[in-house]
Amino acid sequence: MSQPQDAPTTPRSPRQPLPPPQQLPPDLELNPPRPRPNLSSMLFLTAFFFFMSGNNHAPTTGGMEIGPDGEVRLRMSELEYVRGLRDEWRGWLNGTEGNYTEPAIPDILPSSIAPPAFSHDPLHHNHRFYTNITGFYRHAAVHPLSLSEPYTTSQPLDSLAAFWKGSQLPRLPINQTEGWNETRAEEMRGEWDWARTVRWDMNLKERNVSSSVDPPDDLSHPAQKDGNEYPEWTWVKGALTLTSRPAPLSPSSSASTASDKTIVYDFYGLHHIPNGTYNLFALPEGMRPDIRRLPGLWGENRWGGEVGNETRGIVLRELEKEVKVQEGLFVLGDMRQDDVSETTTCPLLIHLALPPIPSASLSAEIQAYHAEISNPTGLLASMKRPPGYSQLPPGLGGVVVADGCGWALGVEGGEGLEVDDFWRREVDYSVLTALTQLLLLYLLVNQMELTRTPSTLSKVSIWTIALMAVIDSYVFSLNVILGVINVGHGGADGRGGGMGVWVGGFAAFAGAVIFGPRYAVTLHRIQAPEGAAPAPAPSPAAGAPLTTTTAASNGNGNANANANDPEGGNPANGQDVNGGRTRFAGLRPVTEGLREMASAQPAFKWILSALLFLLIGPFLFTPSIFPIFLTCLYSFWVPQIWRNARRGNGRALGWGFVLGMSGGRLVLPLYAFAYPDNMFFTEPKPWVWGLVAWQVLQVGMLYAQESFGPAFFLPKSMAPPESYNYHPIISPPDPENPSPYDGETTCSICYEEVDLYPRSGALSLATHVHSRSNSLDKKSSSSLSPVIISSKDRISREKESEREGLLGGLGGLDRRNYAIAPCGHVFHTSCLAQWMSIKTICPLCKRSLPPM
Repeated sequence: MSQPQDAPTTPRSPRQPLPPPQQLPPDLELNPPRPRPNLSSMLFLTAFFFFMSGNNHAPTTGGMEIGPDGEVRLRMSELEYVRGLRDEWRGWLNGTEGNYTEPAIPDILPSSIAPPAFSHDPLHHNHRFYTNITGFYRHAAVHPLSLSEPYTTSQPLDSLAAFWKGSQLPRLPINQTEGWNETRAEEMRGEWDWARTVRWDMNLKERNVSSSVDPPDDLSHPAQKDGNEYPEWTWVKGALTLTSRPAPLSPSSSASTASDKTIVYDFYGLHHIPNGTYNLFALPEGMRPDIRRLPGLWGENRWGGEVGNETRGIVLRELEKEVKVQEGLFVLGDMRQDDVSETTTCPLLIHLALPPIPSASLSAEIQAYHAEISNPTGLLASMKRPPGYSQLPPGLGGVVVADGCGWALGVEGGEGLEVDDFWRREVDYSVLTALTQLLLLYLLVNQMELTRTPSTLSKVSIWTIALMAVIDSYVFSLNVILGVINVGHGGADGRGGGMGVWVGGFAAFAGAVIFGPRYAVTLHRIQAPEGAAPAPAPSPAAGAPLTTTTAASNGNGNANANANDPEGGNPANGQDVNGGRTRFAGLRPVTEGLREMASAQPAFKWILSALLFLLIGPFLFTPSIFPIFLTCLYSFWVPQIWRNARRGNGRALGWGFVLGMSGGRLVLPLYAFAYPDNMFFTEPKPWVWGLVAWQVLQVGMLYAQESFGPAFFLPKSMAPPESYNYHPIISPPDPENPSPYDGETTCSICYEEVDLYPRSGALSLATHVHSRSNSLDKKSSSSLSPVIISSKDRISREKESEREGLLGGLGGLDRRNYAIAPCGHVFHTSCLAQWMSIKTICPLCKRSLPPM
């Protein structure tokens, strides 16, 4: 047969390039498909423009907007607003025309009704005071006083607290004065119960008054700065928290702190260093305090114009500094509107006074101590720590007036914590959390190394590891927030704070994002086939005879399956290994539907999880729900207990891992809710000891499963099938009835002798009766001679079996030192467990071994 003329006569070389493909006619060519839009790119660009367009959508000048009440008003940036405040205040000081008028001095100043212990004359003083108390002031007692009630000389104020004794209270109730508006006062008081206000907490920061050159802040000795035009004054900024406690239900019962309500105020003010006096102006959080009201708090009518002229100049300096700050911002935003509080809108006029230092020598010690903290020279360890301002009598205290609301609050008896002491607490927390999280990370990695085979991975619960990763994620978030907030504030010089918490945060991040999910994914890959429904076995052909081989295989099927399956189950019988599949048959359609939906639409699962987190997340940290949420997080051993019981697992986790994880993860809750001097300023909570007891109970259940069996607490309907017993009772040596293991007492793994007859403190060797497990009898019946047992021996064996069942888990019979395989070979239990973590076959005969 002749070949075509155009066909090559020799085969094409592999190195010869292929001929170019022939082009199709234009009518047969198809247009290329349109590219599919990338959904992730569209979402990213949308989120990018959404977040980047906020707070910078207004022109620097001009523009109109609709106000909260529907009015059309001129649009204003934050820079324009601050600049307008400065220009108005400067024009009023210079006497030029303007729209601003200084507000009138309040009728009742807090300094006018302060007790003598907290009232210092700003002009005539002969004492020394602390120059700076930057830090925290906690647990101060509050004594409410209604200004709407009359206090006359005939009423010696016996009904009031001892704090108000000696105070010059107004004789005329404030609600009877000219210009009082009771309707407005009721509206401003709002929902807050001023009569039940019991506690005052405050944190503040002092710095030098701003100057034209803007020198760096010094937190310890602001009066010693060069170029400070106001050396006797410091600018104060901070926040305070008021706590209201409802009345008890009955007079005999004490008030509970569980229903306490709190409100946060922001304040600005001035500290007059020569007489240790603070005058502050505060508004609820979200509302902007007007610092132009501060000069009126120093009492022009009482002390004259000497103090007022200085305070007006200081306010102008601070307004000029704020203008410079806004001009230096890269992004100009709209003017921040006030977020009016729904609880109360009463402004607070605050007067606080420091206790005088009793002697000049103590004052010198205090100055030397703080100078050493600011500029360390190595002498701090040898210096005696002087008392703090709250330790000197009578401590920090004063009076607070709710302006226009008719209430006054007396404040005293708080505990002061200076900023340097707070950073020491942060260092202690950083070391504690770093060591704890590194230990937890080491235990997790070590557990991952010990469970590398499918037989060991199938015993570990994936939910246990997932809950631990969730806890690590919260610890990581907490440490990151602390590091970001505190960085740059680690001492009096303003350097070094917040860096230590990053070590513990990084270790928590590694556990939450790297090793924890990696371990969980590995467990999921191994345990994923467990949830799959078994395929139905093909029915035999009609009339097909059942051969002997088939019957034998059916008879030994369970044993072989248990030996080969690392979980010891036989899913081919239509029932789960835990024996309870039919119990939850009603929920199977629902779970299968959700599983199919999640498999078909992976994005649905993540969107649903994100929505649940966003909706439920804010409620989890409320004071009433947080203990329950924390208890649920710290129930991470419950899934492991349940998996052990339903699948008959043992020795799933090492005891070092169990004890280390339980104790290590309790460190942070105990520090935050049991240690009183923690850096979070949380009060000791009694429920934290319930969390500790819950952890101890879970660890106790794991230990009980090791001692009494994984399913000792489950009813028979829910218990897994009985597994092979590696620790049968071996008959003691008897010349008339020799044991089949007398000559095989060497462990073939470590080549050491195995003690098959351990003595017990409860039972001696002479009291042991001849006993042997059913599984051992079945395995050795074909090769051992039968033993004739009398009825008396049988009764003794039954009694001793019951006795052994009670005492075996309590240490009565130490039979867990040896392990006898189904093939009859003897090993140490620890040796065989380590061997089976790698291979599930007998080291000698290579037969499959059931799980231990």
